Amino acid sequence: MLKVIKYGRRAYAAMDAMNYLNTEAGAGVSGIIADVEKNGDAAVKKYTLKFDGVALKSLKVPEEKIKKAWGSVDARLFKPLLRAAKNIEKYNVMQMKNIRGFVYKNKGYTITHKYIPVDSAALYIPGGQAPLFSTVLMAAIPARVAGVRRIAVISPPRFNGDVNPYILVAADMLGINEIYRIGGAQAVAALSIGTKTIKKVDKIVGPGNIYSTMAKKEVFGKIGIESINGPSEVTIVADDTANPEFVKYDLLAQAEHINGHALLITNSEKFLSVMKVKLKGIKYDITAVLVKNIDEALQLVNYKAPEHLTVAVKDTGAFISRVRNCPAIFEGNYTPVAFGDYMAGSNHILPTNGTARFFSGLSVLDFLKHTHVVKASREAMDAFGPDAETLAEIETLSNHKKSIMARREL
Repeated sequence: MLKVIKYGRRAYAAMDAMNYLNTEAGAGVSGIIADVEKNGDAAVKKYTLKFDGVALKSLKVPEEKIKKAWGSVDARLFKPLLRAAKNIEKYNVMQMKNIRGFVYKNKGYTITHKYIPVDSAALYIPGGQAPLFSTVLMAAIPARVAGVRRIAVISPPRFNGDVNPYILVAADMLGINEIYRIGGAQAVAALSIGTKTIKKVDKIVGPGNIYSTMAKKEVFGKIGIESINGPSEVTIVADDTANPEFVKYDLLAQAEHINGHALLITNSEKFLSVMKVKLKGIKYDITAVLVKNIDEALQLVNYKAPEHLTVAVKDTGAFISRVRNCPAIFEGNYTPVAFGDYMAGSNHILPTNGTARFFSGLSVLDFLKHTHVVKASREAMDAFGPDAETLAEIETLSNHKKSIMARREL
């Protein structure tokens, strides 16, 4: 069903309703994390039985099961998966080449700015509605290009206790054999705390359901996360130059995700009338906002901060140049979000729920820390020491002042 709203307060209220984080889920997540912290593997197995209906003897996927998975997947997978991996790797290698350290020089001292990869990372790969093996590529390749030494995969078990074979094949193709058949808040808790079986990681990345998302939010600080990844969403800005058939399927592509939502913003009543016909009788709820002009559309986009933004208007460049809050933009009639999801090389692990105001899509940067090395001489102490001592004195930190004075008075 297509619900139409005119630009105004109701449109902004609709934006707010789309961006949500479930506080009830958050309360339940806190208890799960506390239980895993106290009881380790036993708690992880308990919640896997409760939520996934599987009684696990071991949490880690045996290597023989990973190798065996190759024989149980559609052979058509191999060539396009490898091609997608190459595109993603080329894009990430280019990112890495453009992340350069530098040396700042001043009188008598230098500051060397450099980047260091995190030691370990876990990749959360959903396995419920669809086997998102493409997400393995999106998460693992940036980590590998950044230089992360230990990469683990966590994914919920299926009815038989095994991780989906397509996910296993994608991980194995990238040389990852540390795979755990766990999901939800218990998986995030285990990787953030550490158990007898599962060693703690420095960072967890990847999308999931509301429980794993809230768990990532809860454990942030104990370990790092890349962003808040909630239900998938798309906003499409279209005028009379947009292709209605393309827009129809781009809206439906995101709406078919569990709890996914799709929003159309247009300044054309004629285009909206066509879309009403095309979307008549669909099973998904889709919202359309009719605006007077493209400027109103831009205001809505920057307010909502959508995960995916498709821009199908006459002057795409002018519109995109003014977008401030969006991690992934798809320009023109021939750039579906699905192309970015699978093959382009850009990342599909993106912030949702309006968090694109301060988060970006996953990249090699998420697996890098930057540090600075300061190296000073007596010359620097003589040149800048007195001013530093004055600042320390005014802040009433006397030993800060003395630590500098001692070097000048040698």
